[in-house]
Amino acid sequence: MDISLLRRNIENVVKDTLKDTPVAIIQGARQVGKSTLAMMVSKGMKHREVTLDSGEALLSATENPFEFVSQYQEGLLIIDEVQKCPDLLPAIKLSVDRDRRPGRFLITGSADILRVKGANESLAGRAETIWLEPFSVGEIKGIKEDFVTRILQDDIAGILQKAEPTSRTGYAGLIVDGGYPDAIDREGRRRRAYFRNYISRVLDHDANELSGLAHLDRLRKLYDIIIGGTSGIYVRANVSRLINIPESSMNGYIRLLKDLCLIHALPAWGKNYSRRAIGKPKIIVSDTGLACSLKGISHEFLSNIENGNEMGPLLETFVIAEINKQRSWSETDYSLHHYRDRDNKEVDIVLELDDGRLIAIEVKAASSFSRKDFSGMKAFRDVAGSRFYCGILLYTGMEAQPFGDKMFAAPVSAIWQ
Repeated sequence: MDISLLRRNIENVVKDTLKDTPVAIIQGARQVGKSTLAMMVSKGMKHREVTLDSGEALLSATENPFEFVSQYQEGLLIIDEVQKCPDLLPAIKLSVDRDRRPGRFLITGSADILRVKGANESLAGRAETIWLEPFSVGEIKGIKEDFVTRILQDDIAGILQKAEPTSRTGYAGLIVDGGYPDAIDREGRRRRAYFRNYISRVLDHDANELSGLAHLDRLRKLYDIIIGGTSGIYVRANVSRLINIPESSMNGYIRLLKDLCLIHALPAWGKNYSRRAIGKPKIIVSDTGLACSLKGISHEFLSNIENGNEMGPLLETFVIAEINKQRSWSETDYSLHHYRDRDNKEVDIVLELDDGRLIAIEVKAASSFSRKDFSGMKAFRDVAGSRFYCGILLYTGMEAQPFGDKMFAAPVSAIWQ
């Protein structure tokens, strides 16, 4: 597969941003394709591209940031890896304040740029951020998938029945492959070597550039704990004991892993609506391919039905990551949450639309389902009331079926059809 030829589904989002906004920011983890996307977006435009991975460019940006950002007035200036020189941000702000034309700067960064150490100037009102995640399944298949918008159409059951069935082995392959461009075509030792070097670079080098936290040597252990408890509820006190960091300091380390784009946090839904809702977030890794490689989980291992204890959490994480990726280009605005109450009734994913409607999604690794599998969504429906739009059980079986009032079951593959 020639990864360089694959279109990114947010390409038009970036182009539209440049039509009415002075600065577009493409942010995402290392090696997810930010530079390639910037090249695709700028094709046919008058532009100049500079990367701060170049020692000469970085020196120039550091010595005179205001002159550096003024080097190409006649078109689009693309600055790659801008987090390496936070002083460029106030220079860009000043330049934009003097000239508010849209499409002046396209900057990329392998971190949350506006939180980079030393970046004190905000680009609020001048810039729009577009998050680039690893490849989605749809992007690899050449599909611009939009699961949420599709199920908001009238015939939910009919739409779900169009999902192309996928075997457990097929899902295992998608989970283990993940979406990092440079890892997709690698196998075995070469894949493991790639991810070992990748995570060392990010946690040993990039983390030091971004943060002054006292115990960065324990960041890898924290990340390994999150990988080991994939899709689990984050209990700060428990994790702080495991890595010997004060509980009061834990937020900084979680924030750093988020800034490095290695994890996502799903806030709990409902603490403002129900006294029985538990308010702890759910922490997931951003890419199951990376997690599987670091845990030593192969395609063959995950395909074996006897390893269901590993398949379940990884499938849930995979589904959350896929739906999160689609947010960047979806026609519908929504946020991701999870739900759990004090009776341990839970819903893996709660999607809250901008108009307040709620979609509950439960993920099950088995190829069949029972009435019990809908119990969490039914409890959530009672709490959500009129805001409840529908509940969908995603499982590894082959058929889509309605299941009572506003409830449906469908193959996991429905999310990228």
